[in-house]
Amino acid sequence: MIKLLLNKLDTSSIMLGRSMLHMRCAADILNLIVQDGFSLIGDGIERIRDSVIYWTGSPKRRQKFEDNVCQLRVQYTKELFLDCKTRWNSTYLMLSTALIYKDVFSRLAKREISYTCLPYDHDWEVAKDICERLDLFHSLTEFFSGRRHSTTNMYFALVCELKITLNEWSLSSSEMISTMAESMLAKFNSYWANVSVVMAVAAILDLRYKMKLLEFYYPNIYGDNSNLEIEKIKNLCYDLLDEYGDVDKSPVGNEGSSHMPASTSNQVAQIKFRLIGSMSRFDGFVNNSSSSSKKHGSGRMEFDHFIDEGVLKRSEDFDILAWWKSNGLKYPTLQRIARDILAIPVTTVASKAAFSISGRLLSSHRSRLHPKTIEAMMSAQNWLWSEINGSSTISEDSTFQFILDDVRSQMKMM
Repeated sequence: MIKLLLNKLDTSSIMLGRSMLHMRCAADILNLIVQDGFSLIGDGIERIRDSVIYWTGSPKRRQKFEDNVCQLRVQYTKELFLDCKTRWNSTYLMLSTALIYKDVFSRLAKREISYTCLPYDHDWEVAKDICERLDLFHSLTEFFSGRRHSTTNMYFALVCELKITLNEWSLSSSEMISTMAESMLAKFNSYWANVSVVMAVAAILDLRYKMKLLEFYYPNIYGDNSNLEIEKIKNLCYDLLDEYGDVDKSPVGNEGSSHMPASTSNQVAQIKFRLIGSMSRFDGFVNNSSSSSKKHGSGRMEFDHFIDEGVLKRSEDFDILAWWKSNGLKYPTLQRIARDILAIPVTTVASKAAFSISGRLLSSHRSRLHPKTIEAMMSAQNWLWSEINGSSTISEDSTFQFILDDVRSQMKMM
């Protein structure tokens, strides 16, 4: 698809020709990486999946399972559910739920003759080890999938943490974990070159990180070659500056609305305790380091001045878009770059979810809804979720009145 697009587009109008054209969906990359890891432990997962299928196969079996849970005095906090094999996070949730009721499965195997797919002890050990390690991946998947509005700079530290984590797993004393990590790393590395460049440039444009975030993470990722890789990204920024500087455009200034969702560091911090620790170490790294930017030609002084100013203290309410909107006079070329780079979507989950909603509204049992009714239902869902999440700009009474009026008008048309 990308090759077809390149044949249709004028490469002179694309950022740096074509080197930054393709940004893979971060959520899809995570899914493919973990699916590769799961393929190595498929037999154990299948036995647990077969057990879940058996005990969720009928209301009578479900009730018997719940009765045994009560008898063993296991807290019944989650119901068993069958996963979707193509979605690793669904498999992760199935395994983590089944682990809660490990003893229940063993008890039922002694009482139910037809239940013959009890997982082995080794299967449970593997599932536990995998779930503990994939907890970070699951949290990141929820972060990537749950953000309706985000900017590219929010993800670089998370992706770096993933790569460092996989590197650590590959050195594990467990042969299964190291083999799985190597398989996942191979898949990750095939996408790293594409996604890391865009995310690194976006991180540099973040006043809280700039080049310091690369200097903090790259030694753990590239080792002795870290300085070379940092220099590559820096030169790419210079190339961008030259390209945007050659285009005669007026500064964006104060055009448009400045009301944009804040790119908050606490949202990243909530992902995992490991990341909290990493960012705390990053803060210490910033405090103990000094700027060492080298001056270049006058055409690149703007970038050098931006880097030499140092970084802002990380705060929860920093709005990167608002900052760049109000600093166009100081950094006119960088502002235009930030406007394009920060707008690059790093995940397609939101757009896919919008299209998949129709599949849940229209089914074989409900296939003759009027298009206006479907539109009203989708709008109502959007308004209600916005209100639940606290992002609605419409009052409660107004929201429900809109829904009611819209549905009534559609009913009259039918």
